[in-house]
Amino acid sequence: MASIEDARRRTGYDVTEATVDDVLSALRSAEPPAPGAGVVWWLYAGRKPRTPYLVAGLRGARGSLAWHENGEIFLPANDTGDETVDYFSLQGAHFPQPSGSEVSAEEVLLAVRELCETQTRPACVSWQPA
Repeated sequence: MASIEDARRRTGYDVTEATVDDVLSALRSAEPPAPGAGVVWWLYAGRKPRTPYLVAGLRGARGSLAWHENGEIFLPANDTGDETVDYFSLQGAHFPQPSGSEVSAEEVLLAVRELCETQTRPACVSWQPA
């Protein structure tokens, strides 16, 4: 990774090429472009075609998770949200996250850490098909 400033402007990471601490630091320090909205990232477990990936967002004390693999999407089984929630990329593009994707920010950060360490779907989250 070139620098921490470059990392803070990225919305996607190949977690095999970044340290856990760099990814978590960038996620924690991001500022959402709109009040009450969240910031979302795409975290890949490599660069090969059809590589599974985690879409992870933070919005204050809440966050969003969606696991994408083999054309399927999985959301946390213990979510509490009934509506889509506004999330944006760091560049300001709107990426609303689906109902059922929000969990605590702590759970998002644990899932991101596990993905960075194992390059597999985080087992710290109970998943269900979207």
